Amino acid sequence: MSSSILTRVISSHPVPSGTTIALILGLVFQFLPNYWQLVIIAGLVPGLLTGKWLRAFLGSFLGVLLSWVIYLTYAWSVSPASSLISSLGEIAGIPGVLLVGLAVLTASLLAGLGAIVGVAFRKLIRRQQ
Repeated sequence: MSSSILTRVISSHPVPSGTTIALILGLVFQFLPNYWQLVIIAGLVPGLLTGKWLRAFLGSFLGVLLSWVIYLTYAWSVSPASSLISSLGEIAGIPGVLLVGLAVLTASLLAGLGAIVGVAFRKLIRRQQ
C-alpha cells in the first residue's frame, strides 16, 4: 500500500480525525487550571462531526487518553509528581499509580460519553430538518 493511499484512508476515516480533535482539545483543557470538566467538550466535538456511535466514542476516548499520557509525561518530567501522587494515594488508601489510572480512565470515559451525546445531538438535529 503506497503512502498516498494510506494517507487518504487515514484522513477519510473518522476515528483518527476524531482522535486528533479530542487530543488537541484535551491538551488545551489540561492546562486550564480547575477546568478538567471541559474534557466532555473534547469528546462532544468529535461526536458532532462523526455520525457513528462507536467510532465517535473510540476516537474521543483514545484522544483524551493520549492527551492525559502526554500531560502526565510532561508533569512527571517538570515537577516532583511522583511524590505528590504517592502522597495522594496514601490519603485515598490506594497506590498512587492506581489513583492516576482511575483519573485517566474517568476522563477518557467522560470524553467518550461526550462523543455519544454529540452523535445523539447530531442525529436529533438531522431528524428535525
